[in-house]
Amino acid sequence: MKKLIPFVLLLIAGCSSDPVDMDAVLYERAGQYITNDNFHSFFYFNQKVYNGPAYSLHRNGKKKEAGEIKNGFQTGKWDAWDDDGNKWFSGSYEHGREHGKWVGYHANGEKKYEGSYENGLQAGKWTYYNKKGVKNMEESYFSCSKECEESHFKHTCSKEGKVRESKKF
Repeated sequence: MKKLIPFVLLLIAGCSSDPVDMDAVLYERAGQYITNDNFHSFFYFNQKVYNGPAYSLHRNGKKKEAGEIKNGFQTGKWDAWDDDGNKWFSGSYEHGREHGKWVGYHANGEKKYEGSYENGLQAGKWTYYNKKGVKNMEESYFSCSKECEESHFKHTCSKEGKVRESKKF
C-alpha cells in the first residue's frame, strides 16, 4: 500500500489539465498535434500525441483560440478572439475538422454568421448578418444524400460543401 501512494501521486501530477500554448509546446504534423518530446527524432512512434486543453496566442499576447485536443486533433467546442480580444467565432471540431454548429461575430460583438459544418465542409443553411445584427443573406449548402452517394465513390462528392442556393435581403 505504501508503494501505491507515491505512484498515484505521480500519476495525478503527470495528468495535469492545465491548458498548454499550442505554438510554444506542441507541434503540428499531418494535422495532428504532438508534444515536443523527441520532436527531432526521425521516427514518428517516439513522439507523443497530445490530449488535453490547449490555446494559442496572437503576437500581442492576447488569446487567439482555446479548446480541447483529443488524440492530437482539435475536438469539441473551440472559441477564437481577434487581436483586440473581441470574440471572433465559436464552433465545434471533430477529429480536427469543423463539424457542427458555428457562429461568427463582428468586432462590435454582433453576430456575423451562423451555420453548420459536416466533416470540414459547410452544410445546410447558413445565415449572414451585417454589423448592426440585421440578417442580410441566407445560403444553402449542398450535402451529399443517399441518392447522390450511390452515383459516385464514397466520400468523393464534388458538389459537397458548395452553395446550392443564395438569397439576399
